[in-house]
Amino acid sequence: MKKIAIFAGVIGIMLSVGLFGCSLSSELEYVTIDINPSVDMVLDKNENVQTVTAMNADGEVLLYNLQLEGKKLEEAVDEIIDEALELGYIDPDTEGTTVNVDGSSEKIRTRLHEHVNTAFMNKGIVASAVNNPNTELLEEAETLGVTPGFLRLVNRALEADDELIKEDALLLSTQELIKIIKNKDAEMKMVQNESKTEFFTEREALFELYRPQIEALEAEIDELETLGESTEAKLAELEALKTEFHDALTALRTAYQADGEAIRAQIQVRKQDRIQAHQQEVESFRSRMTQRRQERRQAIESFQNQFSESDDEEQTTVLTEAEATS
Repeated sequence: MKKIAIFAGVIGIMLSVGLFGCSLSSELEYVTIDINPSVDMVLDKNENVQTVTAMNADGEVLLYNLQLEGKKLEEAVDEIIDEALELGYIDPDTEGTTVNVDGSSEKIRTRLHEHVNTAFMNKGIVASAVNNPNTELLEEAETLGVTPGFLRLVNRALEADDELIKEDALLLSTQELIKIIKNKDAEMKMVQNESKTEFFTEREALFELYRPQIEALEAEIDELETLGESTEAKLAELEALKTEFHDALTALRTAYQADGEAIRAQIQVRKQDRIQAHQQEVESFRSRMTQRRQERRQAIESFQNQFSESDDEEQTTVLTEAEATS
């Protein structure tokens, strides 16, 4: 029995609800926008937003009460940037702001880059989209022999699905990883970012408790099969242990989801505080937006072009994760 099948029972639960059952012809896309706040979105083939998720605490403040699902990517990007301005995460008077963007294919990354830059141009803000994977991600991706974008997808799938392990996730396709994020993220959204570090620590403790027991039973079953002896009792024991493991994970997630209710109330207060703190400067910015756009067009184009050129050079040396895995 292969080691990679350690959690076949758990993965089987996902398969039973059709997680990977739909056709890959209806391709999904995955994009990230990191202003700090950081958010990500899953899109359908027509660039309609399917899911949107906050990647940090500021992202939760940003997305609170924003309804982006079902909207076109261009509209969603404009609302995200507009909300970031409203909350003071982007200072319209600071020249040289950059927003890190990425996508699961070169096509969608280019489209996202264009949408972000257009939004800044329309608002008269000297800012640009960039694509700069962090050093730690680049180093780990090189070690694993995958692209940084693919590794980012793997890490997001691990966050979205608390029953998935990294060894299995690395063997999935780009589309399968995006489907996990899309279909499983609703459960993890209930666990707020402030609690996620503690949640993942406790989750890892459960893996460390159950993984050796499951591996030991699978080894016994392999040995019995080699000897031609009955494996029925051990298979039943293994199935019971996997069910116990699954139930423990569910209970852990449910407990953190309950804690999330109180945190969401705090997020609402934080958002209102930020709106009030930046209300005067935002109103001043909006009243002069048309004039700013006309005055700064050349400066904005010049600033954005330098990043477009550097991004083009980088893309010639790195295959996108979609191209590498499709």
